[in-house]
Amino acid sequence: MTVNITCTVCDGRLLCASCRSAARTLEAAGFRVEHSTRFAAMRAAATGTYGFGACIVPVGPNERAVADAAVTLFTGKRLALVSDGAPISLEDLPRDVALLERPEYENGAFGLRWLTEPATMPEAHADEDRTTRAGPVVSESARVDAATATRRIKRVADAARRTIAADGLAIAPALDLVAVLDDEVAWARASGTTFSIVLAHLPGISSSRPGDARDAADARVHDALEVIASAGRATDVVAGSGDDFLVVLAECGAHGAVLAAKRVAAAIGASALRAAHRPRKARGFAAWSVGFACYPGDGAARDTLLARATASLTPIEKVR
Repeated sequence: MTVNITCTVCDGRLLCASCRSAARTLEAAGFRVEHSTRFAAMRAAATGTYGFGACIVPVGPNERAVADAAVTLFTGKRLALVSDGAPISLEDLPRDVALLERPEYENGAFGLRWLTEPATMPEAHADEDRTTRAGPVVSESARVDAATATRRIKRVADAARRTIAADGLAIAPALDLVAVLDDEVAWARASGTTFSIVLAHLPGISSSRPGDARDAADARVHDALEVIASAGRATDVVAGSGDDFLVVLAECGAHGAVLAAKRVAAAIGASALRAAHRPRKARGFAAWSVGFACYPGDGAARDTLLARATASLTPIEKVR
């Protein structure tokens, strides 16, 4: 059996001490080991492409949603949660899910019964009356909608993106536009939800100019991201690539996309960034402009959505 060790610290290539220690214990017991990020494993499970027989998922404080989602997404797999101070206990979990304490896990001294004992089928009604202060217990996962679990873990992943990207940098790099849209399409397919995108095209914003100070172009891109983000909701994800910026509006239809496009256009038009960059008679693709598209109405693939949003680009002064 292959055990997938997931982590929120390392990327599966340059392993942290905990992942190395866990791998030694598992390999000594005869198991094969594969490492990955927690996000990658849960994304694969949500899209139906997860192929490992067992998975270890770390769960930290205030990550009850991650525990709920993991139990649902990895149904049929051997699963162990590593408690990093998370508000869960064995009583909260189905009988076929293990809970590993972080100190023992880091020392490689955790038990392997969850991997060696015969798998048990969850009982249909035995745990229906068990509750916790945190709400419905994880052991009720047989009755939890998998789409809801997928949306839960997506919200956790979205919230972590900016923190991970910044990583102590003075100016956080833009999230990759293509990767963000790929992920959103995958989440939407897995959870059966809709979403919309707003595309802001700002020619010249990322180009170096005569007399520019060092990193001036990066600063302009960062400022553009901040202006665009200020026009959206806290749950929206903003990404960029060159002169193009993307706002992903989760669970948003065409009407919401139109309103969001107007807000983004107004924010850009009123910004100091626009006042400092007002090209004369810019037309067509050379104009600062905004467009939008909706999934799945305007397309169910990344390239189709980007093409539709590009085709709808309208100069920001004309967006009403």
